[in-house]
Amino acid sequence: MHSITFSDGLNTIYELVRFAGKIGLETIAITDHSQAMLNCKGFSKQTYRDMLDRWENVHNSVEVLFGVEGDLLKANGDICSHIQEVESQLLILSAHPEMYTGGDERITEAYLNAIQRYHNKIDFIGHPCAYYFEESLDIEKLIKAANLYSIPMEFNCANLHNRRTNMDNLQKMLRGADLIIVNSDAHSLVELRDVRTEGFKYLKENGFL
Repeated sequence: MHSITFSDGLNTIYELVRFAGKIGLETIAITDHSQAMLNCKGFSKQTYRDMLDRWENVHNSVEVLFGVEGDLLKANGDICSHIQEVESQLLILSAHPEMYTGGDERITEAYLNAIQRYHNKIDFIGHPCAYYFEESLDIEKLIKAANLYSIPMEFNCANLHNRRTNMDNLQKMLRGADLIIVNSDAHSLVELRDVRTEGFKYLKENGFL
């Protein structure tokens, strides 16, 4: 999920933590956008990332992880994986059209190079079935590379809800990926509450559960 504390969510870290406890979640990961995206979008800096060393959850028993939704930058596999030069507990590797400058026709090559270079630190591939790059991305090659290095691929439930998913690629991923993360990618409390339920409903209706 994303927070307003560090990127483009609608809620603070504390609001997310309190609400997560209210709806019965035991562990959450707040994975705000990388510094490259923050610079590109001009998000205002609410606080310093290294202050997280002094943070703890005083509201409830929810375990809180802090991660980064890193950005694929170039066709050679360059990525940005930090916020304010601080690395985190969890790295999602995603491609966003605002940040990737390697040419759409080379997006598959960029993913494969990044996976080869950084597979030891990538926890999962973010929204690979988004409509971004859908005309150029060879999803089957990406699935093969993720499987080779045992990297999960994300079933992004917010994108499903907001109709930002290439449904053909989603079906290919669900059939072919060895590991799937069913994730909210929540940017608001209502998404945190509802979209994973919608995702699991889709999985059941389509015979994956």
